[in-house]
Amino acid sequence: MIQVEGVSKSYGSVQALRGVSLVVARGETLGVIGPNGAGKTTLLKILLGLVRPDRGSVTVDGLDLLNDPIAVRSRIGYVPQQDGFEERDTGREALTFLARLRGSPDDEILRHVASVGGESWIDRPTGTLSGGQRQRLSVAAALLGDPPVLLLDEPTASLDPRATASFRDLMSSLAADGRTLVLCSHLLDDVERLCDRVVVLLEGEIAAVETIDRTQDLPVRGGLESRFLAAVGKEERDG
Repeated sequence: MIQVEGVSKSYGSVQALRGVSLVVARGETLGVIGPNGAGKTTLLKILLGLVRPDRGSVTVDGLDLLNDPIAVRSRIGYVPQQDGFEERDTGREALTFLARLRGSPDDEILRHVASVGGESWIDRPTGTLSGGQRQRLSVAAALLGDPPVLLLDEPTASLDPRATASFRDLMSSLAADGRTLVLCSHLLDDVERLCDRVVVLLEGEIAAVETIDRTQDLPVRGGLESRFLAAVGKEERDG
């Protein structure tokens, strides 16, 4: 579904990505983890078409990102850490505006609101919604147009434990529907619970790739934190 080949990106003298190559299979949930400055955000921005790589190629669903960016973007939904909703707008108004931008019909709004469990609060101003409800609204927005790929950037970082557990259930249901998910997170518990594989980025390069055995209960699985630290080291690096 997603193929990244030899992607590099520099910002002046800072090399954010160094020849990164990875493949995400259709229906797979891939975690991307790494310390601050590892290149996670740059990778997401490249996949979204917001940043052009210096070298390398990206294809999504067989389409080349550089040659056909609009078609690629239509196949990707994005869930940011912090939404940009206008707090005076209701959730329905926010989704209606975004649906018109994407050319999605009104009945699709109702379908995605139901899929995220938002029927009881969709007509409230977004400024009155809880963090968990706003994240669910972000997911409904990302699902407009029914993209087969969802990119999620630290989606539970600001949520309390109950909202986090509820959001994980939502992500699991989206994965079960066959969507391809790419999850960037500092929260290794989220990654271990949700992902099939994990890519560890360090200084713009892939330091390790881990397969998560999801046939085991989480306490038996465990150990992702220790493997992450083994890949990146326990001490922060200067620069």
